[in-house]
Amino acid sequence: MKTIEVGVAYGKDPHAVVEDAIDQLTEDPNLGLVFFSPKHIEEIESAVGSLPEGCKVIGCSTAGELTPDGYTYGTVIVALISSPYLAVETHRITFEREDPKHAREIGRNLVLGAMEKLRNPGPCLDINFNAMLTSLSEGRPIRALPYFIIELVEGLVPAIDYYMDGINEVVQKYKFLEVYGGAAGDDLRLERTYVLEGRTLCPEGSAVVAFGSTALKIGGALECGFEPVYEDRFPVTKAVPEERRIVEFDGEPAADYYADVVGKPVEELDDSVFMWNPLGWEIFGREIIVREPAFVEDDGSMIFHSRSPAAGALIRLEPTEENMRETARRVTERAMRRADIRDPEEIALVLVFDCAHRDCDAQYDAIREVVGDDVPIVGFKTYGEHGQLESGPVGHFNQTIEVVDR
Repeated sequence: MKTIEVGVAYGKDPHAVVEDAIDQLTEDPNLGLVFFSPKHIEEIESAVGSLPEGCKVIGCSTAGELTPDGYTYGTVIVALISSPYLAVETHRITFEREDPKHAREIGRNLVLGAMEKLRNPGPCLDINFNAMLTSLSEGRPIRALPYFIIELVEGLVPAIDYYMDGINEVVQKYKFLEVYGGAAGDDLRLERTYVLEGRTLCPEGSAVVAFGSTALKIGGALECGFEPVYEDRFPVTKAVPEERRIVEFDGEPAADYYADVVGKPVEELDDSVFMWNPLGWEIFGREIIVREPAFVEDDGSMIFHSRSPAAGALIRLEPTEENMRETARRVTERAMRRADIRDPEEIALVLVFDCAHRDCDAQYDAIREVVGDDVPIVGFKTYGEHGQLESGPVGHFNQTIEVVDR
């Protein structure tokens, strides 16, 4: 019995891409991942409609696609997985209100709903249980991770941070699963993003999840890797976290303070400045969460791409091509260690969630250096990366790269 088969294809004809991916398999797939430029919205449903009936599918629109040959734009990429050691169900939920309490509930219900659907995990639980017994009897760390979540949400949905809080509550309660995913994009138009479940595009304001039980090795890691500039500090003295708004730094209008530190006039503050001068929120004394400004309001306050802290101090971060490239290499190696993979030849697929504002195609080369030339790499440019920090919490992050090996 084959452990796993993977079919990966990409291009600008969605129907041909799906057919190509299917043709690479000898058995029907049980999981499909579809990432597509918004240019292909009109065709994507009919294209994925040709997938075998038993294949569970999730996908989303992108701000760029990552293919086995590198970064592309305007394409569709399909990854199909067939394995008797993988059982998976999908679930969808839609935001009806924008308040934080509702968003937390949505996050919890999305994961719990998918867990409820997964009634037949096949041989996965027995295999993992035996692996845990062997580890215990030999005095080795337990490596079995019986459940995983791949989660996708529309990138322009309000209160994504609080929605991820709801997912985090489930993960911290059960502690036997990991979360990988990201927020859908639309080629930086900021007009409408899309998620896909099964053969259908979901209603506006939706999130989807693939919840799986597996005996396959799987592991992920994420990080920003930017250099902190500790002398450039931004004390938060007034903020509205639920609006992602910082009103004041050190008692001054946030935009005035930020402009002074980065050496730009307020009227020139835009994405070209923000993406190369993001701010960092240091937690637990070692990990840095990126908080990148999105735009300046007329009153001088600043709206961020992720929830701002209510108090404390942020620091300026310095992205460079070198530290982004090094981070991609590092998180790939860390994902392999978490999956207990020592030989790249064991890897069947690398899945990458990469921020739309990490402007560094050399990240692909760094991943290739770790996994070799033959492993398919797929993923997309996101409006936020979703996963677990080294310290444990699950969240919505900016300007990070997340790599998943399986």
